[in-house]
Amino acid sequence: MRTIILLTAVGLTLAGCDLFNAPSKPAEPGAQTPVTAPASGGAFAHIQSEDLSGYYQVGEAQVGPGDYSLMHLFVGQAQEFVDWEEGKRSATFAPVMLEFLVPGETTERVLPESYSVSDGRIRMTGTSSNGDRINFDGQLNAGTLATARRNLGGSEEPAITATIRIGEQSFTGVKLGWYGGD
Repeated sequence: MRTIILLTAVGLTLAGCDLFNAPSKPAEPGAQTPVTAPASGGAFAHIQSEDLSGYYQVGEAQVGPGDYSLMHLFVGQAQEFVDWEEGKRSATFAPVMLEFLVPGETTERVLPESYSVSDGRIRMTGTSSNGDRINFDGQLNAGTLATARRNLGGSEEPAITATIRIGEQSFTGVKLGWYGGD
């Protein structure tokens, strides 16, 4: 009997220690904790319970000044976000990036100087090779994204509707459809 009382007291004491460190609300299954990089590296945060990875292609309308046009937004998988936010970065690849068709060249990737990704919204800022500041702000349509993923792309409805600012030009109502990639 003394052993049971002693074990119960020890268990309650140890459990009490965790009460002060426990989160106030349990995390959703598969949810990720937002992480912010040191100020010198910009602000990077993601928290999503759904897999948003893939390519989001621009529809028929050209988005960009002159012949410089947005082809797609890329969103990586969970580990790619973690690696980037821990400082494991590539000069040519990021968990969120924009790819443009550039006159005289094939493509240009714009990597993030900051990003914020959640189940409902993707925001990213970066700078093009010609120095234009680029801001991407997209609202996700979870239902359309789920349908496109089930059907492996090809949805009539956009998975993201965005506003994109390139330098001094702003493009609103930009529609991007999801596809899984090559």
